[in-house]
Amino acid sequence: MTHTPLSKRAIAESLVAACREAGTTHVFGVPGGGSNLDVVGAAVDDGLQFVLTHTETAATIMAAVSAQLTGAPGLAVATRGPGAANAVNGVAQALLDRQAMILVTDCVSAVDRDRVSHQRLDQQVLMRSVSKGSVVLDGRDHTAAAQVVHVATGGRPGPVHVDIDPSASGADTRIPDDPTTAEVGEIQQLVDAVRGARRPVVVVGGGAVVQQPATRQRIATALHAMGASHHVPMLTTYQARGMVPDDVSWAAGLATGATIESPLLHEADLVIGVGLDPVELIPAAWPYSAPVVLAGAWAIDDSTWFGDRLVTEVVADLTDLAQVVTDALTSTWPEGSGERHRLRALAELRAARPESPTAVVPQDVVDVVASVAPRGAIATVDAGAHMLVAMPLWPTHEPCGMVISSGLATMGFALPAAIAAALSRPGTPVVCFTGDGGLGMALAELETVARLSLPIVVVVFDDALLSLIAAKQAPAGHGGAAAVEYRPIDFAALARSCGMQAERVATADGLRDAAMRAFASGVPVLLDVAVDPTAYGAVLDAVRGPRRTTG
Repeated sequence: MTHTPLSKRAIAESLVAACREAGTTHVFGVPGGGSNLDVVGAAVDDGLQFVLTHTETAATIMAAVSAQLTGAPGLAVATRGPGAANAVNGVAQALLDRQAMILVTDCVSAVDRDRVSHQRLDQQVLMRSVSKGSVVLDGRDHTAAAQVVHVATGGRPGPVHVDIDPSASGADTRIPDDPTTAEVGEIQQLVDAVRGARRPVVVVGGGAVVQQPATRQRIATALHAMGASHHVPMLTTYQARGMVPDDVSWAAGLATGATIESPLLHEADLVIGVGLDPVELIPAAWPYSAPVVLAGAWAIDDSTWFGDRLVTEVVADLTDLAQVVTDALTSTWPEGSGERHRLRALAELRAARPESPTAVVPQDVVDVVASVAPRGAIATVDAGAHMLVAMPLWPTHEPCGMVISSGLATMGFALPAAIAAALSRPGTPVVCFTGDGGLGMALAELETVARLSLPIVVVVFDDALLSLIAAKQAPAGHGGAAAVEYRPIDFAALARSCGMQAERVATADGLRDAAMRAFASGVPVLLDVAVDPTAYGAVLDAVRGPRRTTG
């Protein structure tokens, strides 16, 4: 419906109001001098908190993670041109990690486009490749803001890009609905496959997590009832950590598409995916022969991922589907089968270490911090070699107990994600596990942590090395040290310069004492931990099998 056009400020107010009604509480970004100043002003006037960041990438990651944790659409702003371009990585992260986020950018207005080339990009073309849609709000359709929120949060959640331009008369302000939302598949096929299995294994994926908090908890409760009644082992993807608590007998550990879960899945006669989206799995061929059934809240992008093992894919309410699976199960697994597999895998991971380490081994960093962290602390984890130990070893008991970019798997994620977690869950302790490479990409956000006085404990796996890539390098022909080694950096000194407390530690005992002080302090603290990177080769073999050159 067309109405009298709204002004830039009124368009911004309508978008902020639609987000606030959906539960949004924060806006993140680096504002420019155009319409996103109207967004910031409207947000503050409407009771939202504006969080000034140092980069647009960090702002969009914060908005995306806040969406995952709260169920409300995240909101971020960026200036036109370089701001929009710098935001692309965070928008792509929201797309592949299935998080509802709205990015508002300044733009060159339609009325000025013929005469202005400075900072002018075709932002719609740029953003459409990494989002669910890009739209220009011209103020003529007063329902457009609500439609933007609906598209971001509906079906498979994801990012939507918005330009505000009242001069763009006749702009297309509608975004098509997500085609993955339609219910598909025959439930009877799912029931028949489950009923015929004697050793089924459930793999819970991110589709069970990126839901409204109440829905997410209902799914977790349904999974708990399934495990308790049938002893069926349950694996989780990275993003789904905590949907199955570590302290139940059916918790079988991680599913990555690689080696760590292979003994259990080779025993399975059926794999039941609950919210399982292959975007989370490493890009290697699915190696298991058991048939696969998928129960999801949206249709997966590539139905050929599981090859001819895929029996059926059913898209419907996940809580209802979990109950359907529970009612059909005839599992003959002995009680504790999942726990035995998980503990065996963790023991092998902890044993993957050099005979004479030169510093703290990565496994001990996670175990030591976990031993003194308050129960229920949220851990955010960056991409890099340290994630191979952090993801399986950190104890989780609640959904979203760990937060990681498992779809895009971008470095520079953990620190912005920790900021979002601390703001979204006030009072909940937050631990940020990051490598020195990933922290280098988001380093300025240490000042954001200090400025906001967020009680985040940042733990840096410091080896001056891109360890995951180094572990994959051939002895020759891959660039050698020049491709993966940095000069040593005193991250503790950098953190102190930003206003944080910080310590450098080089022993497990020193880390334990420093972590205890950090958690007791209630203020932002960075722990710069010297780690021995020679363990990562054995860790990579234990988790992913023989060295891979992808993933």
